[in-house]
Amino acid sequence: MGWTPPSKFIVTLTALTMVLGIFILLDMHGLIWDSFLPDITIETYNIWLIIALVLFFLTWFLFYLGVRLKGI
Repeated sequence: MGWTPPSKFIVTLTALTMVLGIFILLDMHGLIWDSFLPDITIETYNIWLIIALVLFFLTWFLFYLGVRLKGI
């Protein structure tokens, strides 16, 4: 099975999900600016951290699918 380059759509979509995940992480820790995302927690878990981790997983998974499957 050969390697197929991902389409421009997949590359753009994965770049957007990665940028959004990085933005959420930077906003959570307030390294660059004051946080303007509301503080949403369930017990001790920060929901924004979970959303950022899901976005990083989606970035990897979508790019993997874009490379492995033809026509995406």
